[in-house]
Amino acid sequence: MLEVLVLEDQPAVREVISEVISDLEVSMHIGEAGSLSEARQMLSNQKWDGLVADLSLGDGQSLELVSELRAHNNHLPVILVSGFLTQERLEEAEALDVEHVLAKPFDSSVLLECIRDTLVPNGSHKAGGHQAYEQCKNPRILSEMFEMDRRLGLLSRMFDEMPRQHDISSMCGAALNLAMEMIHAQGGFLALFERQCDKMVMVAEHGLEGDFEKQSDLSATPFQPLIHGQSECVEVLPYDVAPACWPGIDASHYVAIPVLLQGVHMGVLCLLESERGGALKVDERHLLSLLVKKLDTLLDNRAVHAALADSMNETLIALVRSLEARDRYTKDHSSRVGKLSMLFAEMLHLDEESIQVIRTGGLLHDIGKVGIPDSVLLKPGRYTDQEFAIMKAHPAIGDSILKNMDTLVRERLMVRHHHERFDGKGYPDKLAGEDIPFEARIVCVADAIDAMTTHRVYRMARPLSFCLEQLKANSGTQFDAQVVDVAILAIEQGLVQTQAQPEPSAKDVLIPLSATS
Repeated sequence: MLEVLVLEDQPAVREVISEVISDLEVSMHIGEAGSLSEARQMLSNQKWDGLVADLSLGDGQSLELVSELRAHNNHLPVILVSGFLTQERLEEAEALDVEHVLAKPFDSSVLLECIRDTLVPNGSHKAGGHQAYEQCKNPRILSEMFEMDRRLGLLSRMFDEMPRQHDISSMCGAALNLAMEMIHAQGGFLALFERQCDKMVMVAEHGLEGDFEKQSDLSATPFQPLIHGQSECVEVLPYDVAPACWPGIDASHYVAIPVLLQGVHMGVLCLLESERGGALKVDERHLLSLLVKKLDTLLDNRAVHAALADSMNETLIALVRSLEARDRYTKDHSSRVGKLSMLFAEMLHLDEESIQVIRTGGLLHDIGKVGIPDSVLLKPGRYTDQEFAIMKAHPAIGDSILKNMDTLVRERLMVRHHHERFDGKGYPDKLAGEDIPFEARIVCVADAIDAMTTHRVYRMARPLSFCLEQLKANSGTQFDAQVVDVAILAIEQGLVQTQAQPEPSAKDVLIPLSATS
């Protein structure tokens, strides 16, 4: 007897799939599980000959379960079904030796053929079984069940996948992809409205053809009624004579709905060339409306979160500046380190986000000094060993200040590790080499350069020639050689200044009058 486990979280779909499988008319027991946890229990309690599993379940992805089986050397044959397969998931399924992957909706005969191919020995199934199934079952049931399952899956993805996006562009892209799946569109775009210049700007697009720009005057699009709140939908069907949805994009039919932020019409979501061709169905309108409301909430939260993060950053930077202002020798030190760090990051060709993060990390690198006693921090002279030990606590103090701020995770690493040395002899954690976060290695060099080139209470600023000597001598020991290389280049290009008196050249040396007489 074949033991087949069907893993599907929608009871109606699970029942239909089980009935299709039972139509093979072989000696078979079909078990049913509605969740990963239930399937794990059933797989541990008995031996199964095959698994038919939906990809996305309420408590996770079925490929997680297959991965666990393979890790325990369990080569149970698996047939995977899904209403939204991505290339990434297909590649993952192939790597896990999944026998068949079926995209919903599929005909019952396709599933039966996969079951025969994977589980049924040759000749052990009765001929005509599939025909009997088609004769006695309503052929619409399976497709209707799959459509219901697809919509439930889209709702699940709406509330699961979209919040994971890290920026507004990615969030809008995720919303666009879901909207296209909702109405089976061939292409689409999401554009936001810039009121100051009366222009629409695409922030996400997919499947578009033609020669078009990412910006367009609002007046050159059919979206004015949506932006001005005069309409909740613009729908152009194949037989309509209407303006193009966007200059340079040719589409025979499209539908557009407004994107809102706190109730204000801020853009449009436009979907092109639905496979069905006809007008939107009521349930499709409801799904798109729910998607736009979800996007509104996420954009609103992201805007508030960004505003709060900016406010917190400015507060912390103001704290550092007030701390440094008490000592004329360290005034504006963190500002200069932030600018130098940003310069080196740009010369290292890092991405824009990383450059800005490094600038902020440079600005905040000494925030831990707020916890150092004034008797040490403001001492007019060199530190004793005991005082230096106290001063060395400032990176860990700064780390503690930032530890609960989830918007400053990378900056926190720079604060903690900007006094580590490449050879492992730094502090507070004695990290070495590439174990030190790269951003912290950049700030380390910038911090050292500013310390050498500015006046301190115990010595005057050093000339750039001295700075170059120290960088070269300590490259690969105290400093990361890659960062040193760009720092030296910046100095040689005149991008780094020093408070030291300029070094006289031979032509600038004055000859005493007595020597000329």
